[in-house]
Amino acid sequence: MPFAVYACSISSAPAYWDTGEAQTVPWIFGIMHPTGFPVYTIFAGIFEHVFPFGTVAWRAGLFCALAMSTAAWFVARCVRELDGDWWAACGSAWLFAFGWVAWTRGTRAEVHALAVCFAVAALFFALRYLREPRTDTLFYGMLAFALGAATHPVVALLAPALLIVLTERLRSFTPRAIAIAVAAVAIGMAFYAYLPLRSAQITAAHADPTRTIGLPPGRAFWDNNHPSSRGGFLREINGSEYGAGGALARITRIETYRDGIPGYLDTLLDELTPVGVLLAIGGFGVLWRRDDATAVILLAAFAVPTAFSLAYTIEADPRRYQLIGFAIVCICAGCGLAPFLRALRAPGFVRIACSLALGVILAIVNRGTFDQRTYDGAQAVITGVLQKTPDDAILISPWIDATPLAYAAYVEHRLGGRVVDSAWLSEDARRVPKWTKTRPVYVVGPLFGEVTGFWTQRIHRDPDIYRLTPLPAQSRLPSP
Repeated sequence: MPFAVYACSISSAPAYWDTGEAQTVPWIFGIMHPTGFPVYTIFAGIFEHVFPFGTVAWRAGLFCALAMSTAAWFVARCVRELDGDWWAACGSAWLFAFGWVAWTRGTRAEVHALAVCFAVAALFFALRYLREPRTDTLFYGMLAFALGAATHPVVALLAPALLIVLTERLRSFTPRAIAIAVAAVAIGMAFYAYLPLRSAQITAAHADPTRTIGLPPGRAFWDNNHPSSRGGFLREINGSEYGAGGALARITRIETYRDGIPGYLDTLLDELTPVGVLLAIGGFGVLWRRDDATAVILLAAFAVPTAFSLAYTIEADPRRYQLIGFAIVCICAGCGLAPFLRALRAPGFVRIACSLALGVILAIVNRGTFDQRTYDGAQAVITGVLQKTPDDAILISPWIDATPLAYAAYVEHRLGGRVVDSAWLSEDARRVPKWTKTRPVYVVGPLFGEVTGFWTQRIHRDPDIYRLTPLPAQSRLPSP
């Protein structure tokens, strides 16, 4: 059901920002911004090329819809593993799936949709391994964890919870089990080899159009950070450009929680309803009385990623970092709903209605998400560039507008010979005089910076498009 609803909510238009990048890079098998997200790039790219229907933007959204609805399915499997009530499990899955954050991030090109899928899958296998320590369960759980970490490092924050599971079942560890666990992690993390290998291939094939205008390797979309070099690989995977290390340090500071928790609670209540949160608190109490080790594992799996989302203040969309925590709250809500259903002496259809009520209410409240189908995204930027710039133009554009332009250039091949330079004008101002000797140069989007000796002429609004032209020689002379 979540997948069917998601599939009816997807826009087919190119988008701005990280969504536009996530639509474009898998199609060309390029390299995304740090930390590279190689599993997403490879899996989404294969899906987009194999699935033959719809625009590439729509296919990217459908892939993420499949990932997020699978995450909801694993939420249900976790509830089944902990309690066994199928209707409570279904209700918890719908509660997760139809929250606004999960629904919107599950119906657009979004790395976190696949990350939360692997995260909840790893948690499911961990809970199963806690109950019955089988080597195949261990392998699948560690593989899901490693694939998730190679999708987005936020999944690596589940490590403390998984370590508790392994500690609880330490006696079951044999040399064979250890070898299986190590092999599973190695398989998942081996996907990071994609970054230097693909970077070297792109460089050798001269596939990145920005190289044709003299830019060094390492530009966005094709070869971000040029990870075939040692320094570029380290910059790509460590997230230092985006302050990830500082966020980890802020986890230990009291002000992180003093400032962040009130807003987080508002988001949580909006996402899962007050009733859903109360059921989760009750479900956690039930789990604690039944098996305190399981309760501690779920608490650790919730607390560490959520704490990081509060500490990662540089992030423009922290709510997507909270999806793992939302999923775990829904698992606890399912465990709180199940005893209520068993105690409810009512006909079966009444119990089913109670199970699904919160999910249905959320689906109704958030039904505006269906309007995404008619969203035209960033088409105005692409249309403006096609109308106002010549075929051989160099387009300097900051990230928000560069992403749909990259989609038009590399996926739709609509920009002809135009080259998209994802940068602020100030970053490449020194290159403009040389470029204008052979090609016209434009800025698309916000104007940040200037070029000495050049006139910046606005030629279009919404989006803003500026042409850079040299000033006449006499106007460059100093005043008497």
